[in-house]
Amino acid sequence: MSRRSGNKRVRRLLYTGGVATVGALAFTATNLSTTSAAPEGAQHRAADTITTDRATVRDYPGRLVLSNARAGDRAEVNSYCGGWVRISVNTDRAMATNVGWVLRGHLAEAGKAGGLDGVPERCGKDESRWRDWVGAINSPFQSLRKLGENRWTRVTYGTRATLTPTAECTPSMNYTRHADAPDEVDPGQRVEGLNMENVGYRYVTSDGAVALVSAPRLDGGKNVWSFVPASCVQPRGDRSKVYFDEPVVQLENINGLKGGVEYGDQTLRERKCTAAVPAPNHPGYGYWPDPEKGSRPECTL
Repeated sequence: MSRRSGNKRVRRLLYTGGVATVGALAFTATNLSTTSAAPEGAQHRAADTITTDRATVRDYPGRLVLSNARAGDRAEVNSYCGGWVRISVNTDRAMATNVGWVLRGHLAEAGKAGGLDGVPERCGKDESRWRDWVGAINSPFQSLRKLGENRWTRVTYGTRATLTPTAECTPSMNYTRHADAPDEVDPGQRVEGLNMENVGYRYVTSDGAVALVSAPRLDGGKNVWSFVPASCVQPRGDRSKVYFDEPVVQLENINGLKGGVEYGDQTLRERKCTAAVPAPNHPGYGYWPDPEKGSRPECTL
């Protein structure tokens, strides 16, 4: 059994009440290939092309970035959910995975009116896919952090951090996974022109070697999600951790709660809050993204 597959089995045992799941026992090194298989049961394969400068490839619609596709990359459309499309990217560049969800508008054909005709809708697929990729996160899914007495705000962003100012810590668009060696940032896809004074840390990969960070371009525009060696990420300012180490809670129901808005303790009680759980293998980088409900401790407000 490889180092990575062994770690994965331990994590699932920890959060499924000590019962090994079929997914944990059946995991093999083929999951680590940078050329992943098409989604299970997928019959539809429509050829398409990435048209934007970059397209974040995510584990689940609107959630965590696993890799980045680039303009001109060929792709096969497998399914969709709302404005998100599940694709397989065909490229010679290094990518931790070439399978995931991208915004429909990043694709030449799927982005057109009627461009998804005949494509199956598969919302809910991949909801637990993060377990194969994430070792610790700055704040769990559906979480809020405490700002002060009776003041909480939703977390959907990275924790401000500092990157060690070396060439090796320059962000890259992608990284490579290895079965029996640490994950490795691809030096051939470095991203220049980012504002390194405004970096946000989101998660470390399952082996703890690579971190996902965001930073805006110096000339403005949206933040760029990219990857650096995890050792490059350092606490910023008066923080002693790279993640949100103030009280953090996870809610069973997050519907309707917006970012940038403050909520009181009563809102948390009404929505069944639980305490955030430190990541079992990489607690120095934050929390377990989404523990099994039976393994979540009570929250203290």
